[in-house]
Amino acid sequence: MMTAEQFEWICREEAEKSNGVQSGIGTYAEKRLHRVLKRWVRDAASCFEVPVGRSIADVRTEEGIFEIQTKHLDALLPKLQRYLAETDCSITVIYPLLAMKRVIRMDRESGEILRTRRVYRGGRLIDGIPALYPLREILRDPRVRVMLVRIEADEYRYSERMRYRREGAFDSELFPRRLTESVTLCGSRDYRRFLPESESFYASEYAAYSGLKKRDLYSTLNLFCSLEILSREAEGNKYRYSQIKKS
Repeated sequence: MMTAEQFEWICREEAEKSNGVQSGIGTYAEKRLHRVLKRWVRDAASCFEVPVGRSIADVRTEEGIFEIQTKHLDALLPKLQRYLAETDCSITVIYPLLAMKRVIRMDRESGEILRTRRVYRGGRLIDGIPALYPLREILRDPRVRVMLVRIEADEYRYSERMRYRREGAFDSELFPRRLTESVTLCGSRDYRRFLPESESFYASEYAAYSGLKKRDLYSTLNLFCSLEILSREAEGNKYRYSQIKKS
């Protein structure tokens, strides 16, 4: 795995390939981030898109298999289960979070920058935990690791009106710029870093502690119960969550 400085260098190199002109729309934004993260793992084309049994690994090195997923982790689960059943490889899931995004409005034809503004998305490490809920069945396996990475990015939005588009729609591309923080989680114990010091608490108390709300809040608490670092007991019309002591 490369350093944050090398990540930034890869981002610049990928941006320069466009010669300053953004080309491609829609899913291309995700593809660019996906490619940058693959090169950050191992900057060698021979390690990319490697057949592993019935699947194709994003990156395969002597350290194991790396899968990069920018959203919808539930779609990745069957593939990860096949790796666990058919190989003895360690598996790392890399999940990026936008720490900060700078939105740049540009005229596509002239290349003129019309407006720039910063959008602070948050993207704290804990914000990535609810997204892991679909993987709860395999996260306790010692061969499965999750790497949460916080990045800064520029989003170029093009100014021209497009036919057959709803009002306010635009084409855009995401250019990752910088990696600000990352954490690797392996096994149930690593997830305890996201728990408060108190031995037990209600969901409302954890919401105040974590800043998570509604569906994200309960996805996180249910995930921790699946990982057996929390237990849950009904008290009237609500639940009390208690930390399970380390064995």
